[in-house]
This record gives sequence, structure tokens and C-alpha cells, in this order.
Amino acid sequence: MSPPRIDLNLLLVFEAVLETKSTTLAAAHLGLTQSAVSNALNRLRSALGDPLFVRTSEGMLPTPRAAEISLPVKDSIERIRTTLGHAAEFDAPRSDRIFRIYMTDVGQMVLLPPVLAQVMTDAPQVKIETVQATTLRAREAAMSSGEVDLAVGYFEDFEGPFHSQSLFREHYVCVVRADHPLVGDELTLQQFATLRHAVYHPSGGGHAHQEKAIDTAIAAQGVRRDVTLRAVHFLGFTRMLRSTDIITTLPNRLAAACAALTPVRIFKPPVEIPTFEVGQFWHKRFHQDAGNRWLRRLFARHHAVMDPNAQPPAELDLSPEEFP
Repeated sequence: MSPPRIDLNLLLVFEAVLETKSTTLAAAHLGLTQSAVSNALNRLRSALGDPLFVRTSEGMLPTPRAAEISLPVKDSIERIRTTLGHAAEFDAPRSDRIFRIYMTDVGQMVLLPPVLAQVMTDAPQVKIETVQATTLRAREAAMSSGEVDLAVGYFEDFEGPFHSQSLFREHYVCVVRADHPLVGDELTLQQFATLRHAVYHPSGGGHAHQEKAIDTAIAAQGVRRDVTLRAVHFLGFTRMLRSTDIITTLPNRLAAACAALTPVRIFKPPVEIPTFEVGQFWHKRFHQDAGNRWLRRLFARHHAVMDPNAQPPAELDLSPEEFP
């Protein structure tokens, strides 16, 4: 014999009457009318083939059948409440999860080190893999499937079913080797125009857009860069800075990282170059994922510029209306 098909809402009525011994009190507890509780109780009686409750001088008391099922029903309801009301936490010390992050080699050099250090302390079995950023369509496919967890850095074109969080605004500086023979205590527009330039231009992210903005700002001053090198990777860049008389224009934090590796001098550009925003992006499917949230908080803790009230930047939904 197949079990009866029962609306689970009827079990909430059963529980309330069992606890209050009154349809009136049960109705008040559930926010229903007394007639609604009575109707629900009658439907449950019909489904189970038992009166379930009998009116006595002591209130609505359960029949033997109701007493028999009362504990399993109450236990099941409590399990459902616990499951739906409790979001699992990420157990960092015991997790062996692998997180994959879209990130350029600049991100690896500037953004990843403090986060990785904390991961190794707080979650020693967790692994981090960086992935070269690709097209928006490919990023959406990888991030919606969970193959890639986060994208961290400068991305101009993220849109669709994603969330984002701004970390900081970055500005550009000019960098030359410490003993550059043609640059004095300050960098002039004339020097900037006559020196040979190296351009770091990583693939992926929004760096191509930013390079166009730099060229536009320079052209507005009637200047054109003499670009000797365009490098898609940063490996060896500091060595080239140290051994040649080139000048390069880099994000400020990357320039500071270079200064820690080789003797350089850093100058404010002689032209106004637009700033850009560095942030992190993740797919809507994983907005509430405990591990994803843990990793996002690490990046925000180490890199986010807080508001005057010491609050982290807001997490924004990038989805247009067609992505509910």
C-alpha cells in the first residue's frame, strides 16, 4: 500500500495543535484563522484515516495514532528548519578545496602574496591555482560551472550574471632605473617624449582598454611614445629596467613591487592618465557559497580600501534584468 500524499503544511498544523492543545491557539501561533486550522486538520485526518485529536476538558488531546507519529513528525520538521535556516560554514583548517582564480601575472605579483600567506596559515590544505583570463563568454562558462571561482584584478567588460566588489582605485606612475643618465630629480614632458618606452600589456582583463586611455592622454599633450618593447608577460621586466635606459608606465602598486626587486626611481607622469578600478568578480551561482565567500573576504581584508566608517566596499550585482 502506497503512503498517503500529504501537503507538508498540514504537518505544521499538526505540530501546532499538538503543542497548544487548541485550534484557536494553534491558529494564532501560525498566523491563520481558526477555520483554516480546522480545515487543515480535517484534511490531515482524511489523509491518515484517523481523528488525530479529540476535544476534552483538558483541550485537544492526541489519539494513539497521533501520539505514535508525533515524535517522528516533530523531529522531521525540526530537521527541515535546521537545514533551511543554517548555512554551512567553510571549515578552512580542514578543507582541501582547490580555488581557481582568473588573474594576470601582475595580480600574482601584487595581489596574491598576502592572501596566499594567510591561506597557508589559516587553511594549510587549501590549494590556489591562477588562470589566465580569457574572453567574457569563456569566463562566464568557466565561472558558472564552478571551474573558476573568482576573477581578481582590472576587468573592463564583466557583465551578466555576476557580482562584483571594488577593492581600490589604482593610478599610474613612471619608472626608470635608479641611475638613469637622462632623468634628473623630476620627469619632464620633454624627457617623457624623447625616452624609449617599454609597455607591459598583459592579455585578458581590461588592460588593452587602459593602454588606449594612456595613449589618448599622451596624444592630448601632443606627445607620442616611442615604444621599443611591448611585453605580454612581466617576467624579466625588472631586469630589462635595470639594464637599459627605457622608461615604463605602470600601476603604482606594481611599480612599488618592482622597487622591492631592483633599484628604480618612480615619478608622477607628466601627463594626466585616468585611474582604474581593481576588483573581484564571481558568478551569481556561488554568491552564497561558503568557500567562495571566505576567499572573497581574504582579498577584501588585504586589499579593499574601506569607507570612512571602516566598512568594506559593497558587493554589487552586475546582472541586467534578463538575468534574474
